[in-house]
Amino acid sequence: MTPSASDIATLRDYAMRLIDDNVPFQRGDAKYKEIVETTGWRKTPDNPGTTCGFLCHWLMWKLGVGDPDILNWTDTSRGTKWKVGENISKIWNRGDRPFVQITMPYAKPSKQNPLTNMLELGASMGIGGPQPGDSIFIREPGGSPGSEHVFVFLRSRKTVNGLEWDTAEAGQEHGTDAKLKVRTVQLSGNIRGYTKISGNDPIRNIIGWLDLSRVDYDAAGLQNALKAAAAVTV
Repeated sequence: MTPSASDIATLRDYAMRLIDDNVPFQRGDAKYKEIVETTGWRKTPDNPGTTCGFLCHWLMWKLGVGDPDILNWTDTSRGTKWKVGENISKIWNRGDRPFVQITMPYAKPSKQNPLTNMLELGASMGIGGPQPGDSIFIREPGGSPGSEHVFVFLRSRKTVNGLEWDTAEAGQEHGTDAKLKVRTVQLSGNIRGYTKISGNDPIRNIIGWLDLSRVDYDAAGLQNALKAAAAVTV
C-alpha cells in the first residue's frame, strides 16, 4: 500500500528519531546486534563485506516497508527475507521505481547516454532531491564494486561552497561501525551532468536515491510504525 502524504511526513520524522537513537553504533554493541547481526550476518576475517546497507534496510523495516523486491530483511509477516549480497542491489532496484536514478552505475561516463539528472534539475529550481530517510547510492561509474556505498540521507543545506548533506552511514571504521557524517555535493550545473560527492578517494558520483514516498508498504507494518511515531512524540 502507498501511505498518504501526511503519513509519509510522519514516517520521515520518525526515521530521523530512529537515527538519533541508534547512530552511532560500534561492532558488538546492542545497536549493532539489532541492526546488523539480527540478519544472521557476521563480520569475519574471510568476509570482506561491510555493513553499509544494513542500516538502510533496518530503517525501512522499522518504517513498515513491505516490498520483497526492495526490503532485504527477514520478516515472515511481510513475506520478506534477508539475502546475502543484496543490500545495495535491492536499493538500486536496477534503476527502476522507487529508485530515482540520475547516473548509470556500471558504465564509465564516456560510455553513457547521460540521464536527466533530477538532483541537478531540482537544485536549479530550489526543489527536489532526496528527503529525510531516503537511501542514497554512490559509486564510481564503471569502477570497481568496492566503490559502491549506500547510506541514509538526513538533511541538506546550502553553503558558500555549494551544498552539504548530513548523513547516517554504516560500514565505517573496520567496515562495521556507523556514524553521522557531513558530505559536500559537487553540483555540475548541468541537468544531464554527473553529480560528485565528497568523502571517498577516488571521489564518487551520486547514482540516485530510494524514495520512501514511492515504496510499497505492508499495511500492518505501516500502522505499527505510525503508532510508534505517535508514541515518541507525547
